[in-house]
Amino acid sequence: MNKFLQSLLTLESLFKPANAGAATVGAIIGPFILQSFGNGKAWAFILLIAVIIADWITGTAAAKKDESYTSEYGIRAVPRTILMLWFPIIGGLLDKVSQSVFGINQPGYAFFSITIMLIYHTWESMTANAYRAGWEQWIPKTVTSFVGSEIKAKIERANRQKDGMSK
Repeated sequence: MNKFLQSLLTLESLFKPANAGAATVGAIIGPFILQSFGNGKAWAFILLIAVIIADWITGTAAAKKDESYTSEYGIRAVPRTILMLWFPIIGGLLDKVSQSVFGINQPGYAFFSITIMLIYHTWESMTANAYRAGWEQWIPKTVTSFVGSEIKAKIERANRQKDGMSK
């Protein structure tokens, strides 16, 4: 039996420090999300995380395809992503303040409006990145025309990025 297949069968590939780190982070963050947001809000927050991850994957693929990828650009995106994940938390706190301080009992307007807005914004970015990565055949034409301005903006930004790398 070849070594690759053997390692898959023995689950050897699962026992790595990076996987243990990811599991630890998940074990710490998961209960925090559920406790902070409750089940319905937790699913919205998890959807935001999933779309952000898909955006990073498609963005990396697009940048490598059009040769505009630089680690500096990727590193600059980390604080932006952290802030994007922080905004729904602020929205959830605004909802709690409106309830506890002002006595306005509402279902989470600030949280959901901020979270859904970020999901939509990130979905546009992800779709434009997928188009730039050469995966446009899997995106319906109506969707590409709907996010056409985002596709155009990303292509222009990638060209500026490449121009800056060549100087």
